[in-house]
Amino acid sequence: MAAFPLVRMGPKPARGQRVLDKEEADARALKHEREQKGLAKRRDGRCRWPETHKCRLQLEAAHIVDASLGGPMDAENLVTLCGWIHRRGPESIHSKELKIEKETARGAWGPLSYWRKGEDGEYFMVKRETAPFQYEKD
Repeated sequence: MAAFPLVRMGPKPARGQRVLDKEEADARALKHEREQKGLAKRRDGRCRWPETHKCRLQLEAAHIVDASLGGPMDAENLVTLCGWIHRRGPESIHSKELKIEKETARGAWGPLSYWRKGEDGEYFMVKRETAPFQYEKD
């Protein structure tokens, strides 16, 4: 049985411009996301959840209004939380047991309120900030 050599018929076709444009837009979006998350982490410097807990895992920038719900990828919509509070613990933001809300138009640059889901399925306020890391007195 004779082997037939693979013969190319001309140069390899160039990638389509739409593909290149999408890759460039994705790269710009990823760069913007990294910049905004870094800005939020530098602003907060530590887990912003107000209750005493043992922070586990690294700090992560979490959306206050989820991106899938139209929340922007800007530092005013990102709050720094430890990985346990953000997404890994039994009570976490991603499990919908905890939530954070903006108190002013300044978003995470201003005060936030922190909520926990009760046994009845309704959220109750844990604490409210008067300024970042400063809480109302009970």
